[in-house]
Amino acid sequence: MPTIRAPLSWLKDYAEATGSVDEIARQLHMSGTEIDRIERPGGGWDHVWVGRIAALEKHPNADKLQLATVEYGAGREKTVVTGATNINAGDVVPYAEVGAKLRDGHGDGWITLEPKKMRGIMSEGMVCSAKELGLGDDHEGILILDPSATVGQPLADALGDPVLVIELQPNRPDCMGLIGVARELAAVQRVALREPKVAKLGPDLDPKKLAVRIEDAMGCPRFGAAYLEGVTIGPSPKWMQERLVAAGMRPIHNAVDITNYVMLELGQPLHAYDADRLAGGMLIARRARAGESIKTLDDVDRLLSTDTLVIADQTRALGIAGILGGQDSEIRPTTTHVALEAASFEPRGIDRTAQKLGLSQQSAASARFRLALSPELVPLALARAVQLLIEHAGATLVGTTDVYPTPRPRPNIRLHFSDIPRILGIEIPREESLDALARLGFQYAESGDTLVVTPPVIRTDIGITEDVVEEVARIVGYDRIPVRIPGGPLPLHERHPLHELRETVRDLLVGLGLQETISYSLIDPAWLERMTADGAPLGPDPIRVRNPTSAAQSVARPTLRPSLLDTAARNHKHRDGFGVFEIAPVYLPRQGDLPDERWTIAFLLTGKAEQQTWLTKPRDWDVYDARGIILALHRGVSVGGVGSRGDRTTGAPGLHPGRSVQITVDGRPAVVYGQLDPRVAERWELPSATFIGELDLQILLEDLQRSTAVTPPRFPGAHRDVAFVVDESLAYGELAKEVRGAAKDTLESVALLDVYRGPQVGAGKKSFALRLVMRSATGTLTDADVEKVLTRVEGRVLHKLGGVLRG
Repeated sequence: MPTIRAPLSWLKDYAEATGSVDEIARQLHMSGTEIDRIERPGGGWDHVWVGRIAALEKHPNADKLQLATVEYGAGREKTVVTGATNINAGDVVPYAEVGAKLRDGHGDGWITLEPKKMRGIMSEGMVCSAKELGLGDDHEGILILDPSATVGQPLADALGDPVLVIELQPNRPDCMGLIGVARELAAVQRVALREPKVAKLGPDLDPKKLAVRIEDAMGCPRFGAAYLEGVTIGPSPKWMQERLVAAGMRPIHNAVDITNYVMLELGQPLHAYDADRLAGGMLIARRARAGESIKTLDDVDRLLSTDTLVIADQTRALGIAGILGGQDSEIRPTTTHVALEAASFEPRGIDRTAQKLGLSQQSAASARFRLALSPELVPLALARAVQLLIEHAGATLVGTTDVYPTPRPRPNIRLHFSDIPRILGIEIPREESLDALARLGFQYAESGDTLVVTPPVIRTDIGITEDVVEEVARIVGYDRIPVRIPGGPLPLHERHPLHELRETVRDLLVGLGLQETISYSLIDPAWLERMTADGAPLGPDPIRVRNPTSAAQSVARPTLRPSLLDTAARNHKHRDGFGVFEIAPVYLPRQGDLPDERWTIAFLLTGKAEQQTWLTKPRDWDVYDARGIILALHRGVSVGGVGSRGDRTTGAPGLHPGRSVQITVDGRPAVVYGQLDPRVAERWELPSATFIGELDLQILLEDLQRSTAVTPPRFPGAHRDVAFVVDESLAYGELAKEVRGAAKDTLESVALLDVYRGPQVGAGKKSFALRLVMRSATGTLTDADVEKVLTRVEGRVLHKLGGVLRG
């Protein structure tokens, strides 16, 4: 959030506020102007007082030292030894007694005063310079105070000007200036608001002196300028410098200090140019030209993109609009003619440019222009700056111009008085509501229950009924709204089903011994080319980021596989084997709409599944480990419909064609698992024994929502072991699918017991040994029932697959 510093004495120039600084801060805070903290200059000045030099005489043992007798209250006097030459008897000075903690005048650290003998005479404390008090860098002499200061009072009370550090909400740009904060304070305390003195603008500026032009009305809705002559560049007044320092800015010279002072006062940034250095006597708001560059005030040469808004003269860019000026036209000690610019800029463009150039934290102007400043501040800021330049730089106003092609409409908000209790929940008297709006500078007209409200021109955040009601609530006091405990029972918290499923799956995978990884959603597009042996894409083109931070994060991943492979490749250099998983969304393109965000789970197994110990032999991961994880997930979350309602095929893109399975539901891959294609594994520098699985959690959730509670079986099952001789090329999955289709609902499960190849089955053949578990929900199966099922299974395998029952 934007932050401003508001010295209390400066605020009181505009509003005759009463009460302590703590009370003022509390009132502002409770009315919606958030006070982050109160900084009290001199808050560390313990044991530092306002003193008077009662007597001054030379040190008897040193020519360059003096003995000063300091009175700092009734009956309190101390003698200090000092080398300062700028003090005289009767001067009012800061006196620090023993125990005070001050800045080291000869370094950057801190010192705690102790009694010290100097050339034979004890010095009890010291009279202080500005540097020792932390008020500046001057250490040449003692700080001389106003003679009217009360001797004996704490120095913090005499010099301290508390500063309110305010954190503003982004919708309150009117409070980026101290006048806006003072307006809030005046409304809360029911005191008058004193506007600063401004010059009368005019006459119309002769274009031969200075011409102003807007070439991009979207980026710069309003552009005002003033031309002044007879300007004398020099130091600004001491009071102005002190206020700038208290507000966090460094004084430079009167012309720049005045523009900064007006920015802090009104919230509208300005910029001053040496008018004699403007080519063609022009100020133009335009976009940068291709290849155009500028050397900014921070002494950096910057190449500008064509979408950067600049302020330029007839031949070159003078500054980056609303962010930072250039060196070519800056005010110099010899400047006598000043072109003063005040403009309104589109906030989002300023924000984008400041971030692109890395200047968002360096420019006080950009911090304000990134908010929706009112264009009506432009002539007000010009008039105020002209007034101060006349008073403190000897300037003479030649003329002004204001280009405002499309004025911003002033909204009229229609509401009903009955809306106030409806929105706030409390009744506020009609007269009190209208008084609150009037104190904030709102105009209104009422008729019966209808109220039409027009906000002040500087308030760009007021547009709907709720905005107006909020203004009433802020001023009458949020503490008027009672705190009530909700009545009735609280609704039970229900977690989102997809979130619940993700947590269940995460627990299952951790229980299976896998480690979770978290990676970026944006990936390197080169990874996708390494997902298949020939570089063919796994699916549609990925969604590309228009302004990526780097090429390595320029596309939204359409699959979790490349993230897991990258993680595995980096970790395999340090470990022989491991299993990892990730649960995250993938992003698929959708025609004419936002991307399809699909929550997905992916796991990867690579290298050794078990290390060698004195009890175990080393073992690589295999495809049955991957299949076991898939089965564990389906059983663990009580879903099984994907396998029955999906289309199952052997082989999946990027995986081993004979050791992988893909199940699609409605044309979308729901489950993919198997061994990584060895050629792909080589491209990622991974072992050939690498296995991957990927599941669409949304499809699993649909099956979970379809599933119903399953009653435990009441009748015993019948177990039969059978073996089929099939062609060597037939996959087990195809055989299991036909067995399930033949046995129908009677078959509870089928499991592979053994695979045999040898002379007993013949060349080009193999034998699958299966265990079938059959069960009926209506009664115990008889031998005849079981034989019927086995006969159907044998017939299906023979006719569909050419397999025969092995004797």
